[in-house]
Amino acid sequence: MKWLALMVVCGLLTACQNYDVAKLDDIPSEVKQSVRAAVDNQHRPGVVIALLNPQGTYFYHYGVAQAGGQVTLSENSQFAIGSLTKLFTVELFEALERKGVVTQQTVVSEIWPTVRDNAETRLVYLASHTAALPRDIPQATLAENNADSLLNTLSRNASLPADYSYSSVGMAILGISLAEVSGSSLQDELNKQVITALKLPGTAYEPDKAALAARHQTTTAVESSIVVPDIAYGAGGLYSTAKDLTRLLKNEMSQPEHLGWKLFKDKNFAAFYHGGDGNGHQAFIAFRPDNGVGVVLLSNSSSDDALQDIALHLIDPRIDLPDFAHRPRQQLSSEALAAFTGNYRLLEDNDSNHIEISLADGRLVYQELTAAGDMVRKTPLYAIDDKTFELADVPVTISFTSTESNANATLSFGEQAFTMVRSD
Repeated sequence: MKWLALMVVCGLLTACQNYDVAKLDDIPSEVKQSVRAAVDNQHRPGVVIALLNPQGTYFYHYGVAQAGGQVTLSENSQFAIGSLTKLFTVELFEALERKGVVTQQTVVSEIWPTVRDNAETRLVYLASHTAALPRDIPQATLAENNADSLLNTLSRNASLPADYSYSSVGMAILGISLAEVSGSSLQDELNKQVITALKLPGTAYEPDKAALAARHQTTTAVESSIVVPDIAYGAGGLYSTAKDLTRLLKNEMSQPEHLGWKLFKDKNFAAFYHGGDGNGHQAFIAFRPDNGVGVVLLSNSSSDDALQDIALHLIDPRIDLPDFAHRPRQQLSSEALAAFTGNYRLLEDNDSNHIEISLADGRLVYQELTAAGDMVRKTPLYAIDDKTFELADVPVTISFTSTESNANATLSFGEQAFTMVRSD
């Protein structure tokens, strides 16, 4: 979270606004202008933003559902919300707790008696990311849709509650555990206890094709979507709308406890927030308990730009609004791109998948293959500068050491970094 850095920068700027967001009766014109700049300067096809405060709920949408199309976005447009799904899983947990089905202290091994859990993991530890579990669900577990493989991660030795450590594994285990104890599927239980109860008609694991905004990287369409298997439904996979997310947010703001949310706190205020990327979609949600201000931000592009700062500005007007004056990505010549084509492997893991980078129609193409030659992923690469590229459908960056044809590279995914070395 870049909140702290933004606070420092904004303290040096005179352009930071100082209006009282809690007293506004509309989204400020400066915020609307920043949204329009993101779209008009070709960073994204469209953006939807919502503001909640004690005066009411306000929406602003700008742009289209698909680049080059005519259908405009609205508060009812649907987006993949990625990790925001975790907030729905925790809401289900709290709903079942209120009904007496589970408690915060329910131990996972009570639900799964045959599972080896060396840390006596309680459901509240899963919901609060204090269960000492890995951040990411292994690809093999996802590919097999294997609940046993997921539950086997509980065999670690740890003293709980551990320090906060964000974990998709923990949320996925919470999801399948709530389904198991309810004698239902997570999808059905979430629909009954949360989606129907809070009147969220635009929220589901299956998208509404008529309402769904197309996926993009900047303004280039992302053709394929990531299929989330059932065992990971607690961690991701939902689609939702700005209108539904404001209802979820309003409900959350009325609660005394905010399990599953990330917390920003300084001497001026505290704010709860969460983000989500959905393979060509972007989602962000945040609120301040002290002044009753909340914000929802959705876009049909997963571009790595400063769009989120617009939402942060409404939470704290001292944060400067982005102007999106820079180009979203560079267009490199085929001659320059050809230097990066070839076969690569990850230095840290000789047994890992191998990577082929090729050139097609003036664009680099990333292709990942297993040792047996089976396709894992094939997606375009977009240039950030003359030797840095991003994958179109996942937040992976490849940074080459130089523009020469024999250059190695660093592949970065979140906080993980791997060395790509040539193997041809």
